[in-house]
Amino acid sequence: MSFLEKIKSFFYNFSLNKKVKSTANIQREMINIQDAKNIGVLYNASNPKDVMVVSQFAEKLKQEGKQVFVLGYQNIKSKEDLGEKIFEKSSVNFFGIPATPKIDGFQKIKLDILICAFKDECLPLEYIAATSKATFRVGAFSKNKINFYELMVNIDAKENLHYLLQQILHFLKVINKNGK
Repeated sequence: MSFLEKIKSFFYNFSLNKKVKSTANIQREMINIQDAKNIGVLYNASNPKDVMVVSQFAEKLKQEGKQVFVLGYQNIKSKEDLGEKIFEKSSVNFFGIPATPKIDGFQKIKLDILICAFKDECLPLEYIAATSKATFRVGAFSKNKINFYELMVNIDAKENLHYLLQQILHFLKVINKNGK
């Protein structure tokens, strides 16, 4: 890692830790999918196949009567507006911290569950997940990110996003917070 990358990493982590501390008073709890009304989905929109998988997943949740809010990240710089559901590299500052009205709007939505539909490291999405005010945050297992989620799903590295979402949905269905 170059000196510049170390500086960027330091300021990213400093900002992330400060922002995470400000969300420490949020009441987090396990919620099963049946009880959830508002569900957010964060995903890496750089791969067209993943965009389709997330679109189908969100549509399935909507058909089950859920209010679904989707936000994707594309690792490109685009001169055109990618729509309200996608942000890109120009929405991320020099240190890797995402900040635009689009992201702020997503962060302000009262989410019962935030589903982090990405397997590989993606700092802008991880920042949003870690600082989310969602009651219950779910994502792929990473030993370095255990403070970002209330539930992490461990899948084999060779598995795709569709499989991750299937596993997340399975666990969200079997969670029984009342112990019945």
